[in-house]
Amino acid sequence: MSGYKTLSWSAILLSAVLLVLPRVIPVCTGVGQGGNPMQCHFAYQAEFLIALLALIFSSALLVLQTTEARTLSSFLLLLLGITIAILPQPWVIGICAHGGACVKTAFFSTIIGSLLGFTGALLIWVTRRQQIAEGQAGKTTVNI
Repeated sequence: MSGYKTLSWSAILLSAVLLVLPRVIPVCTGVGQGGNPMQCHFAYQAEFLIALLALIFSSALLVLQTTEARTLSSFLLLLLGITIAILPQPWVIGICAHGGACVKTAFFSTIIGSLLGFTGALLIWVTRRQQIAEGQAGKTTVNI
């Protein structure tokens, strides 16, 4: 169980770092065509919301009791980590083309998002191993 708790706390830490990353390494404040904010502004607004969801789901891992809920929350962390890693890519939302501070922030958010996704995958694996060890795997009961 300690491996599960360690991974849960690391998911919380990674999510919190993703929340404050644009404040530590600020994105550019440039204005695009027509006076609208640049793409990086929208990318990091979306990334903030996704990181907030990741923080909520990773915090929920500490209080969830059933293996199904833990597996679902871990799977959602995996998906959120992948989403955070691909948001700065030019084929999703993208960042500014001029290569300012946004590139550095995108670099770190891609790495941390990938680590969050990997942590979600490890949490699924640990939860599944625990379920097999307890003998719950494959046992389903249907009450009519």
